[in-house]
Parts: sequence; structure tokens; C-alpha cells
Amino acid sequence: MPAKKNMYVQERRYGARKRNARTPGGPLLTLALILIAVTLIVAFVTYGPEIFKPKPTSPTDPTQSSTSGSKPTTTQSPATPTLSSTPSPSPTPTPPPKAWNPLLAHDGQQPLLPPGTPADGLSPSERKITATIFDDSFSVLSSYLRPDNFRISLQDPLSYNQVPGVLTFRGNNFRNAPSFGLTELSEKSLTQEWEKGIGSLKSSSWSFSWTGTGWTGQPLLVQWDDPVREIMNIVPDKKSKADLVEVIYATLDGNIYFLDLDDGKPTRDPIKVGATIKGTPCVDPRGYPVLYVGQGDQNGTAKGIGFRVFNLIDQSLLLYKDCRPDPSYRKSWNACDSSPIFDAASDTLIYPNENGLIYTARMNTRFDAAQRSLTIDPEFTTYRYKMTGLSLHGIESSIAIYDGIGFYSDNSGILNSVDLNTMQPVWSRQLEDDSDVTPVLHHEGDRLALYTGTEVDWQKDIIGTYQGKAFVYKIDAMTGEILWEAFVPCYTKNAANQGDDVNGGVMGTPVIGKLGLKDLVIFSFCMTNGAYSGNSVVAFDQQDGSIVWEYKMNHYSWSSPVDIYSEDGHGYLIIPDSIGQLHLIDGLTGEQLDVLQLTRGANGDKAGNIESSCAVFGNRLVVGTRGNIIAGVTIR
Repeated sequence: MPAKKNMYVQERRYGARKRNARTPGGPLLTLALILIAVTLIVAFVTYGPEIFKPKPTSPTDPTQSSTSGSKPTTTQSPATPTLSSTPSPSPTPTPPPKAWNPLLAHDGQQPLLPPGTPADGLSPSERKITATIFDDSFSVLSSYLRPDNFRISLQDPLSYNQVPGVLTFRGNNFRNAPSFGLTELSEKSLTQEWEKGIGSLKSSSWSFSWTGTGWTGQPLLVQWDDPVREIMNIVPDKKSKADLVEVIYATLDGNIYFLDLDDGKPTRDPIKVGATIKGTPCVDPRGYPVLYVGQGDQNGTAKGIGFRVFNLIDQSLLLYKDCRPDPSYRKSWNACDSSPIFDAASDTLIYPNENGLIYTARMNTRFDAAQRSLTIDPEFTTYRYKMTGLSLHGIESSIAIYDGIGFYSDNSGILNSVDLNTMQPVWSRQLEDDSDVTPVLHHEGDRLALYTGTEVDWQKDIIGTYQGKAFVYKIDAMTGEILWEAFVPCYTKNAANQGDDVNGGVMGTPVIGKLGLKDLVIFSFCMTNGAYSGNSVVAFDQQDGSIVWEYKMNHYSWSSPVDIYSEDGHGYLIIPDSIGQLHLIDGLTGEQLDVLQLTRGANGDKAGNIESSCAVFGNRLVVGTRGNIIAGVTIR
């Protein structure tokens, strides 16, 4: 697994001579001695009582520490007690907001990084990018500038959440937090606690049915504020549960399920969308009861294909955006495998689509918990683009955002950077293959790093199974410059019917190490042994791309690994595989700690392939499978 040589590497490793004095003599000496004696007598009479008054000593005075090897001394207590001044009490530290994820905590404020100059060959003019901006009625705008008070400015991911939980795919605008809170791992083991049976829907175009949950298929985990929970249509025994964490799971059977994280029992009835949902939804990070969810297929009872906005007070539909009429370059497909993200400060939704458009909408949200009222009045501004080398339009990766700059890859394997406040391209880079991976951002001092990878998909134009290279990259997000890259050989299966393809390579989003794993970035490579076979989880050094450890699995995984941390900062990884197992790995060494086989039904059958990504809240994990279940797991 070679690493590119011309890479950026940040260095990790910086007597006196004694002089003889002459004494004066003679009569002058006698006179001088008399004057000195008189002066001393006067000074003693005047100041003596204060000079010799006993003074209190502080046992913790650092200036009175003993020298190594010296004997301890004893100080006699004064005959009359003296009072020392009472020290001012230390101020009580302000606890961090409940919504802040402790895994993302850092010292001080991170500086705002300025935009960079695109690396050679990556600028919009060099890439021959043509961008079109549409207003709310899809009229073309000659230019656009988002108003200052509605400027998208997602920066530090620590402040993304205003309620605890995992609120979008990989948690925030950096896409780096699939788990919320610290985890106690006394036994370093996994236990399945509950299962929830779900169904399936027949595909619109292909011979199979969509069963269970798919890719990316991550659940949302939300701990609602009390006033919000109390106005929702949650069943009474769950509504009264003060620490309730609600699981929101959009699934391939066309339903959105609402469950209690602890026991898997329904918190309310499912929302029946009636069409397959593959991607991960998002909730408003302010804790407003608003759910944004995209459609994965035009099947079931659906009349169109696009995305929906639901009011979670009563689960009513606020908006259905049918994307078919919109002026995209890919009119044939308008699914939403990408996960939306929401900027609370500007009240703006950002939602890429498989038709190649990026929708942004100022939602004009009005929420009043006391009045139980919630309204939206969206105003859309939409981005369309084309360029040299872009032949396969469509976006399946989820967009990562820093300040107002978005980062995503498309079906032509082009990694893009776009200014969401002007709706203009910043830079773009052709990768080695298709990339559905969600880019992950990492603030490294005066640099913003981006990590991503590619599949093995169209490297060879053949029908059948072949081996190719799955690449991973560290990129300067502000310029597009590659800092290092590496690859792992992986297999893929190209079928005569595209719906039967099974791609290998990097299908899961990488993990950026935190706390005790802060020097690592971890990727999963699937189908390393052949079609449907083998997986390698590889930890790379963030600075130079060298391999720190590799964990090999017999069965492939499309799922994204998740990182969890104990109170002492030790990091662990959990990754599912294609036969329904969860692997618990020591994140520092790559050592296997436990493997849990998820099961379903009274007979304990294997739960099926896990394409979906897990979400974790404290010691609880949730994930769905293609075997028609959602499973709850305790991390011990």
C-alpha cells in the first residue's frame, strides 16, 4: 500500500572573581562608628515592635519549599494567634453546553481559515466549469450573493448541535462524529439488546426488492429538550421519560420508524412515506421538531421522487419537493442518497441530489413550542454545473461544509469545492474512480485537511469481476492540493444490469481519530479478496500516510466504521460486515476485542448484510440490516 512520495509532511519532532576591599582608618573611623550607633538606636526604638512581631506562614507558600536532601524544620507557634486573610474562592467553571459532543472538545477557539488559491490545474477556468444559478422559480440568475444575515457559516463542528445526539449523517458539518458522548468499556464487549422487525419494497427498475435498511442508512439519535418532547405525539410512557433518546430510522420499506434507544419500543407510529429511503435524513440541529428526508427510489405508492420535510410535533408533511421537473443535466434520476445538512444560524437547508443539482433553501422556520406551532416558507437557490470530464452527473456523497464552502464528490469521480454563499465553483479535482464517500474535514492548525477515497467501479470497461485500485487521499481543502495518497487493491463486480453491480473499494466514510487516536485517519476497504469477499480496515498516520496498523476481515463491508472513546481518551472502532457481525477493534493497535453476530427472530437466525452505518449515543449503538431488522446493542 504505497504512499505518494511528493507529499506534505509536517515535522513532528528543538563564576565571578572576589575583590578585596580596603578599610578606612583614623579619626574619621571613630566618628563614623558613633553616628552609625546613634542611628541604629533611633531605628530600634521607632520600628522595633513591628519588625519583630511574629508573622503567619502559609503551609502552601511555594517560596518555602525545602531543598532536596535538607532536614525538615519546625516553626514555633506564636504566643497569640494571628489571622491570615481568607483566600478568594476559585470561580466555579462553567460547564459546557449539554449539546456539545465531548469527543469534539478542544482548547481555545479555532482560527477562521481564509480561502486559498486553487492548486495548478484545479481552478474553475482551468477545469472549464460552467455554473448556473437558479432562483426559487428556476429562473437563471446572472450572479448571487447570500445576504449577510443569512450567510452560511458552518465552522467548528463542536457547535453544530444545539441538542444532544447524532442529527445527520456522521453528526455534523465536518462529517466526523457518528457517536455522541463517552463510552464506558469495562468488558470491551458487545451485546444485542433488542430488535425491531421491518419490511421491504420492490425496486422500481430491477429484479430485487429493497429489504431492511441500506447504504448509507444511518439512524438519527435525538435527545429532545423537555418542552419540545412534551408537545410531540409521543406515546405517554415515553413522553414522560426525561432522558429519552429517540431513534429516527428511515428505511428501505418506505417507513420512518421512531423508537426508544434503550429498549427499541416505538415512541410513536411510523411515518409512511410509501417509497424506499436509502440515505440518512437530518433533523434541525436547533432541536426544532423538523425532519428532512430524501427518497431513494420511485417505487411503492410514490408518484414522484425528491425529498420531504416533516413536522415532528404531529408528523404532518410540511413540504414535498418533487425534483423531476427541475432543469438538471440528469433528468432520468432524482433520488437523494446524499444526506442533507442544516445551518441553524442562517436557517438554511443544503441538499445535493443524484440529478446533479445542489439545492439550498432558506426555510423561514417559525417554531413556537408554547403555542405548539411550526411553519416553514422555503426560498430555494439551486446550483447546477458541468465541466470537462464530467460525463456521469449525480451526487451520492453527502456534502461537508467549512464556513460557506461545500465539499462533495460526484459520479464522475470529481471532488468539488463550491462557495455556497455565491453559488460559484472554487476548485475541482478528478479522482481515480467513482467516489460516493462523504469527505471528512479536519482542522489542523493553519490548514483544513480533507480525507476521501474512491471505489473500484469503472477502471475497466468489462462485464464481470476484476481487480483495481481503491485510492485514499489527504487533500488541502482550501486549495485542492493532494498532500498524500495511497491505494489498496480491491475487486468489483460489473453486471450486465447496473442494478446488480457490487462495487469494491472505499464505500464507507473514514474516521478522523480523536483524543487518544488523534494522529490517525482510518479507512475501510471492501472486497479485498474477491467479489463479496474480504475487507481491510487500515489506520494511516495523518501526517505522512504511512500505515500504522491493518485489521483484516473475512467478509466485506460497505458500512462506515464508527469511533468511540472511553473517559481516559482510549479510542475503539466498531465496523459491521456483510454477514451481520459487528467487530470491536482497539483503535490504537488494530487488535480484535470482540465480534458480535446480530440475530433475528426466535430461532436466532443471522440478521443479514449490514450496509448501513451505525450511530452511537453513550453505551448504546443502533444499526439496521438488509435482513429486515433494526438492532439495539449495548457496548460494555
